[in-house]
Amino acid sequence: MAEKIRIAVLVSGGGTNLQALIDAEDSGILVSGEIVCVISSKPGAYALERAKNAGIKAVTVSRKDSGSLEAFEAGIIRELEECRAEVIILAGFMSILSEDFTRRYSNRIINVHPALIPSFCGKGYYGLHVHEEALKKGVKVSGATVHLVNEICDGGEILAQKAVQVRDGDTPETLQKRIMEQAEWKLLPEAAEKLCRRLLKTKLPEPPDVTLEKWEMSDAAVLAEIVGKIDRKYLSDRLPNPYTEKDAEWFIAEMAQKGEAEKTGVFSKITVGGKAVGNISVEKLGGIGQKTAVIGYFLIPEYYGRGIMSAAVKKICAEAFEKLDIQRIEGTPFEPNIASRRVLEKAGFELEGVLRDAFYKNGKLYNKYIYGLTKGD
Repeated sequence: MAEKIRIAVLVSGGGTNLQALIDAEDSGILVSGEIVCVISSKPGAYALERAKNAGIKAVTVSRKDSGSLEAFEAGIIRELEECRAEVIILAGFMSILSEDFTRRYSNRIINVHPALIPSFCGKGYYGLHVHEEALKKGVKVSGATVHLVNEICDGGEILAQKAVQVRDGDTPETLQKRIMEQAEWKLLPEAAEKLCRRLLKTKLPEPPDVTLEKWEMSDAAVLAEIVGKIDRKYLSDRLPNPYTEKDAEWFIAEMAQKGEAEKTGVFSKITVGGKAVGNISVEKLGGIGQKTAVIGYFLIPEYYGRGIMSAAVKKICAEAFEKLDIQRIEGTPFEPNIASRRVLEKAGFELEGVLRDAFYKNGKLYNKYIYGLTKGD
């Protein structure tokens, strides 16, 4: 399993932002970090149940019972050290941390604030109070901010912001709900991934030697095993489930015909240290006469986060431009799969646009992102 940054989430209440982080880990948005512990400042907070339901360690360090801020923070630090936390996420955590604490975890604490900092922030601005003040002021736009935590309340580096419209007739409760749904629950997981990825770069070894090889019929059992390990939500609905050795044999034969006889694509297995760990292809859109091709790929989960796929993408794109009569290669990852978008960006692809609600799966509509790589780039 690829190494991940260990995350502790500090909570005080219902844990809706915690749930967004848990869902992000399940859906592949949060791939560089894993939640290892949830710490509540209040006994009985529902966030603790959310953690337990997800199989995450859940503990309480009571602010009220601790007696002093120093004792309270000492209790939190004990739990953080026990779970070896490297990043701390404040998700509805209703206590202001001391300067000593924030310095101890400098640039490793993030918080989500329900307003567009520097508006409606600082001491006293929390929970519904933020939205009450925004409505009193008559603002037409509010939103959420995710920022690093330092000794100044709401004063750390801003990692992400998203604006949300304020509607006529809004109450603090309706505005709070809209900002959570449209901004907080999206921004916090993405910012957590951004920070974890930043920290992970200092820990990861150099990417292993990645090679691309032709699929042979003798590889059918290996291909079937690889496909069986991939989360189905990242695979086409057209793939059989379960994916058998006979399915793999058909695929290898079909790809050999398309790639060699018709000259419409290149299809390869990805190998690391002689072991097949994934599949990658570049195939023309619409056949021989087309100048645009589309890239597709998947990788065994235990090889995520090591630069393998980006290296494979660079190799196959170079091969495709050499062997196929194309000018452009297109990639189209859908919204939850931020890791796939990052692969393309690292390989030199540029974001060209977003197709709204372009992908429907598992009862949900997703945005599809359009990335392009032009010959000579």
